[in-house]
Amino acid sequence: MAFDTALFTHVLFHKRTMVFMALCVVTFFAADPSGARSYVPMWFSVIIWPIALVLYLCLYHAVLLGAAALVRSLPRLRIPSPLLSLIALCPTVALCETAADIASNGNYPQDVLSQLNFYFLAVQGLETVFFKFIMPGVRAEIKTATVARHLVVGGEKIDLRDLHHIEAREHHVHLTLTDTRKLFRARLSDLVAQTQPEDGIQPHRSWWVARDQVVTPERSNGRMTLRLRDDTVVPVARTRLGDVQDWISRHLDQPM
Repeated sequence: MAFDTALFTHVLFHKRTMVFMALCVVTFFAADPSGARSYVPMWFSVIIWPIALVLYLCLYHAVLLGAAALVRSLPRLRIPSPLLSLIALCPTVALCETAADIASNGNYPQDVLSQLNFYFLAVQGLETVFFKFIMPGVRAEIKTATVARHLVVGGEKIDLRDLHHIEAREHHVHLTLTDTRKLFRARLSDLVAQTQPEDGIQPHRSWWVARDQVVTPERSNGRMTLRLRDDTVVPVARTRLGDVQDWISRHLDQPM
């Protein structure tokens, strides 16, 4: 999936995410998969799991920032999320194992490699649940709560959340909204200039489509098209093919 670090931060501090993370911490504490509870004081067992979670999330966020910098330099680069998890997990496990050894006065049998293998698999399972079932819903809530943005067309404000697509015909633009259609005398380029990449894409000189309306990219007779939720088929200009593919990868979480 595609997201920016700012969105990830908002999702991370959402109450639903906080509940999910709290349940993860309680589960690890109850299961004691490292077996450290037999060697360390109870207070250490209670605090080590929240500390491990915070440390992991801080490192994960730092890794995300590094990945974002790489993607800016190499726009077509795709980084597998398990690799990001592994990079953040290695120092987390090593530091927590060392802390357990110190707290047990050297009695805790450290085994960083086997612990890393276990936690990597456990984290992959939990992150799959998070990215598949938690993040999409939270992401939608954040988007809904965002202050509405508008297009100004012919002196009229059009709520971007209601806009499905725009088609330019001669000197007019046809706007398809949730409950109606509108016709204005305007240039499509002037309207597109008021939008952001996260709002939608201009796949053709005569079309602009909202991100939420794009269902899937298709190919017909060797030409790429975009099918929208209302079954409108929008052509993709050959000169814009690369830009559209990059936009889909970043904003629709769909493989091409």
